[in-house]
Amino acid sequence: MFLGWLAACSPAYGQTKVNDSLHRYIELASGDDAKFDAIYKYAEQNVNADTLFPFIVLAEQIAAKSKDPFKEAQAAYLRSGYYVRKNHIDSALNIVDALVPVYKKNKEHQSFYLTLLFTRSKILDRGNRYAQALTQLYEVVETAELQKDTLIQIQAKTGIGWVQMEMEQYKDALQWLYKALYTSPDKRFYKNYGALYSNIASTYNSLKQPDSAQAYIDIAIKDARENDNLLFLATSLSMQAKIFIDNKQQHLAEAPLNEVVEIRKKLNDPFYTVYDMSNLASFYANNNQTGKGIALCKEGIAIAAKSGLSSQMLMIYHALAENYKAAGDMIEYGKTLESIISLKDSFNNINSSKLLADMQSVSEGRKNEKTITEQKLKLAIKNYWLFGSALFVVMAAVIFWLGFKNYQRKQSIKMQIALAEEKRIAAQSIIDAEEQERKRIAADLHDNIGAYASAIRADVEKITDNGLGENKASLYNLQQHSQEIINSLRDTIWVLNKEHITITGISDRIKNYISKLRPSYPSIQFNITEEITNDIRISSQNALNIFRIIQEALHNAIKHSGAANIDTLISSQNVIMLHVSDDGKGIQQTDTYGGNGLRNMKARAREIGMKLTVTSNPLEGTLLSLESNNTN
Repeated sequence: MFLGWLAACSPAYGQTKVNDSLHRYIELASGDDAKFDAIYKYAEQNVNADTLFPFIVLAEQIAAKSKDPFKEAQAAYLRSGYYVRKNHIDSALNIVDALVPVYKKNKEHQSFYLTLLFTRSKILDRGNRYAQALTQLYEVVETAELQKDTLIQIQAKTGIGWVQMEMEQYKDALQWLYKALYTSPDKRFYKNYGALYSNIASTYNSLKQPDSAQAYIDIAIKDARENDNLLFLATSLSMQAKIFIDNKQQHLAEAPLNEVVEIRKKLNDPFYTVYDMSNLASFYANNNQTGKGIALCKEGIAIAAKSGLSSQMLMIYHALAENYKAAGDMIEYGKTLESIISLKDSFNNINSSKLLADMQSVSEGRKNEKTITEQKLKLAIKNYWLFGSALFVVMAAVIFWLGFKNYQRKQSIKMQIALAEEKRIAAQSIIDAEEQERKRIAADLHDNIGAYASAIRADVEKITDNGLGENKASLYNLQQHSQEIINSLRDTIWVLNKEHITITGISDRIKNYISKLRPSYPSIQFNITEEITNDIRISSQNALNIFRIIQEALHNAIKHSGAANIDTLISSQNVIMLHVSDDGKGIQQTDTYGGNGLRNMKARAREIGMKLTVTSNPLEGTLLSLESNNTN
């Protein structure tokens, strides 16, 4: 998901022709200064890291020979760009972080300081540190406005829009992308900048507006072809294929996907290569070419592992799961789901909405302080004018009028300060409430594990007192209780690692749970159906309650129904709806269904505001239904 952002930050040149021209210019440059400048421009292009590396070493040698601190800083900046291409994110960030404070104070090279800030935001985004990248971009926009750098303003606003797309905040993303599009009426700034149009297209596609998405992606492709920009062209073609697939025009997607793969091979960047392998593999899964899809995914996993591409690894595993499912290989499908859950759980939750809100609040506070300072300055000027004008106009009238205006401005400043304090208090209240909720979840975990731990202690005491031979049941219980503790820990960690979870995430958890049940109950056929057209996000606590309800329903069906088939439906459209049904013997009275289990399920449903119903007919089976209110 990083493609549109990085492409948006690339310089506006036709890649192939410009690269060849600059390469020749480096070779023909007569002096060190000319050669250094040519290398600097060459490094700004989308050049393969291994091709670029000898020139960076040459630039470092020229800078060291010159003993010019600014040249040495530029050479270090080139080295950070090489590390980004090799996906050594921490090394690149260390270099830029060392340069930023030095050139923040250097008034002679403020343009280079702005470049460093912008580069830092790109590095943070590529390292999946979205909230930090977003805050850095707000600062870039403010600095670019002060320096009147229109191009950086456009690129930074595009970057903000892209990061918000990654955070699934599509309406906010669209607002920032349009801010970028209308920053300047001068169309020269948008020539060879197709990534902006492809990002707008991607956002419209996510908002289910295919006509607008297709219109903007056509502009992006046309712009990239006219300017011979392979990076922008690959990004735009990839997005065009996704628009076709999402809008049930799969037959049109194969051609752009194949062209993208060929372009990525020319560019030789593993990050983009794995991304496009994922898209092509998903296409194969949906078009009954699973053999090709599985082979392509395994190749992509090897590339991602070798290059340390953690975010791309998750994407390629999702494509692999799609292919195994389409091929009907449920064993490998279950193993792949395990890998996906493990990858998700291992991700550091640095991009939570809480952190993002904190970062945005800091930026908003800085803007308010700037506004208040400007108003105080204007107020001081008005006061000076008041006393100066007293020599030429009637004293009483002028003092009265300006005094009234002065009072109004003071009141306005006080009001703004009061509003800022009110926002701060509200933000702190949210933080306190979230902390209380986390403590409550931790207490639930303590209670669950405490119960299982007491049972384990009792089983151990029986085995110790009477020996193993007479207590095989206790040994079995000990094993089961130990496994329940592990499962409870996993489920709680799953909740605590996230503030919000999508229906797709819950569905993955349920499918993984059912895949574990299958080997223990070979006589039962488990069927799972997904109908997710609106991937609704809900709180992590509500997600856990939904999972527990479905888990209990499955247990009841297995233990009590005598069914040959158990069906699970997971639907998310205008409402969230989950069904667990069986073809068993049915039950006489739903109020007794599952005993305490049903009471617990109903309590959980009430807690999350969902409706739980159980219907059953003798010899026709039982249906448990869990539904939310309409989300529109």
